[in-house]
Amino acid sequence: MEMHTLYTKSFLLPLFFLLLTSLISHSKACNVIDKEALLQFKNKITSDPSQLLNSWTLSTDCCKGWNGVTCDSTTGRVVSLTLSGTVDDGIDLPFDTYLSGTLSPYLGNLTNLKILSLIGLMQLNGPIPVEFNKLAKLEKLFLNDNKLSGDLPLEIGSLVSLLELGLSGNNFSGIIPSSIGSLKLLTSLDLKKNNLSGGVPESIGNLKNLGFLDLSGNKIGGKIPESIGGLKKLNTLDMMQNKIEGNVPVSIGGLSSLTFLRLSDNLLSGVLPYEIGNLKNLKNLNLQNNMLNGNLPASIGNLNGLRELSLGNNKFSGKIPTTFGSLKDLQNVDFSGNRLRGRIPKSMAKMSKSSFLGNRRLCGLPLPPCKPF
Repeated sequence: MEMHTLYTKSFLLPLFFLLLTSLISHSKACNVIDKEALLQFKNKITSDPSQLLNSWTLSTDCCKGWNGVTCDSTTGRVVSLTLSGTVDDGIDLPFDTYLSGTLSPYLGNLTNLKILSLIGLMQLNGPIPVEFNKLAKLEKLFLNDNKLSGDLPLEIGSLVSLLELGLSGNNFSGIIPSSIGSLKLLTSLDLKKNNLSGGVPESIGNLKNLGFLDLSGNKIGGKIPESIGGLKKLNTLDMMQNKIEGNVPVSIGGLSSLTFLRLSDNLLSGVLPYEIGNLKNLKNLNLQNNMLNGNLPASIGNLNGLRELSLGNNKFSGKIPTTFGSLKDLQNVDFSGNRLRGRIPKSMAKMSKSSFLGNRRLCGLPLPPCKPF
């Protein structure tokens, strides 16, 4: 019995390797159009100090051993191009490098591409080529942390398969095109730390699958569109450090999945809508450094999971609602720079001074004791 098993294994093992070798040898060679597109991209690179593209040569197959390139084995079409400014050579600790140059319009010929990720290459500059509109199968586009500039192309709405879009940490300017609302499958949109201006397009409300939206650190003005309340899957909404004005819209109460809401360092005014209390999953609420006024809505006391509450440097007045005593998970509170007065709820009195910032009209531990009336 043992001899039979040994014989079977000795027979099957070479057969397995024969089949594996056969599969590898029959994998499709790199598509000619795709290879040209990649070499044209390399041709636009003026400096590559760590030789990230050293393996990209005319005499080799781009599907076999080209750094950052992945192909479909049956078609030979390039499906992923991934290069990063952080390199792990497997020997020393990861190190940072860069590529200097521009994005070649020939990349638009990679029509089977699903992932295009050129993150942290630092010295990539110039605009996004209009030819990117041909990448109809693209699911992930990451160009974060470079020096890319110019307007976001209107044609970006052609990328109808896109799930994630990351363009943060560049020098993009101009408006967010309304065509962005055509990206119906989008789950993540990261445009932070650019020079974008104009307003948030009303079409943003079409992105029903969006879970992450970060527009912080730009020059975006105008009002928060009412349509934003339709983003029921939104988990993070960050528009801090812009020039957004007007009221916080009532529709914001429709963001039932929201856990992080940051609208600080803008020009928001008016009263905070009662509907803010509908955000039952909220953990972080940051509205500091605006011009919001009026009484704090008692409905904030419904946000039982709230851990961070930053309302400093606004024009809020009146007393802190007693309902705030229900916020048992609060770890940090900032009421400073407002016109609030009176006694703070007892549950907040248990917080340390370092985690509670008030103003001189508020009293009760951890603030100074209230004077007898």
